[in-house]
Amino acid sequence: MNKNLTFFKSITFRVGATLLVVIIIAELIAGAIWYQANENEKKTNIKQTALSIAEGASDTYSYFQSLPVNYRHLILNQLRESGGTRFFISINDKFISNDTLSSYRYTPWLVSQLEQELLLELTEAEDIRVAITKREDIRVFNSGIKLNELPEIWTKYSLVLGELNLPIMVIQIKMSEQEWFYIASVLPVTFSSLSTPFIEQRQFIFLGITSVLLMLCTAWIVQKELRPIKSLAKAATLMGSQLVVKEIKEEGSAEMQATVHAFNKMNRRVRAYIRDREMLFSAISHDLKTPLACLKLRTEMLDDEHTRLRFEKLLNEFDLLLKGALQCIRETDIHEEPERVDINKLLIQCAEYYNRHKPTVSFVHSNNALYFGKPVAIKRCIYNLIDNAVLYGGKVDVSLLNSDSYLVIAIRDYGPGIENKLLEKVFEPYFRCHEQDIEGSGLGLTISRSIARSHGGDLILNNHPEQGLVVELFLSRDV
Repeated sequence: MNKNLTFFKSITFRVGATLLVVIIIAELIAGAIWYQANENEKKTNIKQTALSIAEGASDTYSYFQSLPVNYRHLILNQLRESGGTRFFISINDKFISNDTLSSYRYTPWLVSQLEQELLLELTEAEDIRVAITKREDIRVFNSGIKLNELPEIWTKYSLVLGELNLPIMVIQIKMSEQEWFYIASVLPVTFSSLSTPFIEQRQFIFLGITSVLLMLCTAWIVQKELRPIKSLAKAATLMGSQLVVKEIKEEGSAEMQATVHAFNKMNRRVRAYIRDREMLFSAISHDLKTPLACLKLRTEMLDDEHTRLRFEKLLNEFDLLLKGALQCIRETDIHEEPERVDINKLLIQCAEYYNRHKPTVSFVHSNNALYFGKPVAIKRCIYNLIDNAVLYGGKVDVSLLNSDSYLVIAIRDYGPGIENKLLEKVFEPYFRCHEQDIEGSGLGLTISRSIARSHGGDLILNNHPEQGLVVELFLSRDV
């Protein structure tokens, strides 16, 4: 599940999804433009074709209207005996119902247009009705029989245009109360021309092929560009735990190469800084401890008791500050390799140490408290915090909260707490807000926060509403 979520958050998915959305939007816009232009062109062509047939039908109607009644059926018989034709003409006693093809988009519109044009042209006609149907559905004669049910000579040769299966346009004009002029003609347009889909199947196929090719090309390009980014992220993660990593190969785009170059340059500076720092504190440790020991020896040889005590106090304070500074460097220095640490076990050991004389530290266990970090550094951090809580609060409650993102250790004491304005200042080196005669260098919280932040977390202090101080140690699981 987490891998799926990571994939959906990846830049490959986001770029691919964005391009796919852009392609679909572009295709929809192009399809709308094409649809509008094609629809107007189709409507114009179909209307002109149908009107030319309707004009011929109106001329035929006028011709039959001008004939004597007795001659009309004679002419009809001659037309039927003449063989195959695109037309079928009859004079019926009533209106013959033929259903218009409603499944095609343009047929209702075309029927309406033809009826209006014929009414304007044949002003003497009482009623004009038009239908567009299929050849197998057309009904003829007074009985309303289907054309396919007539004798073969009618079925095979009437209303045909070669091998094509085309729509049939039926026009019925009322001549009198007992006469309806009936003319049917092949409409020389395909059924597909009677409707325009918004996006045709070939466009869907083109869109699918284009999208797949574009997604594959995008994934390949993005993966190629992401390779140095992944190397950079890995190196940055290792630098957070080791401070010294190998230089990354400068590849990819110009911007990526510039970024990697800047990181490699920073990496070299960090290595030089660590080397200089180690040399500096080695020198401090050697060059200051030796004269300090000599001063202590000479102080013990002073005859004046008052002067000797003053010198001893000053030298002890100086020695304490020096040890604190060196301890701060040792305990926050990052030369330790990360490994799995059982925080439950560590807290139990710490509680047992402070409870050896009397119950002082209480601890609530938590499941799955394994953490990947620097074991010695984490141990020093936790011991520093609980030692402070025992020293200033007497009684200490420790609880452990576990989540996917952080492991949180809450330490509550029952001491006097700290003024709210000093909750951040106590993290400054050598700062102490309580009695100065209590043993300590004032570096414990500084060291502990430094260790917490080196593990991607933090150290936060808050006064408890009832009494005492609550210290929350956050250790990130994403380091």
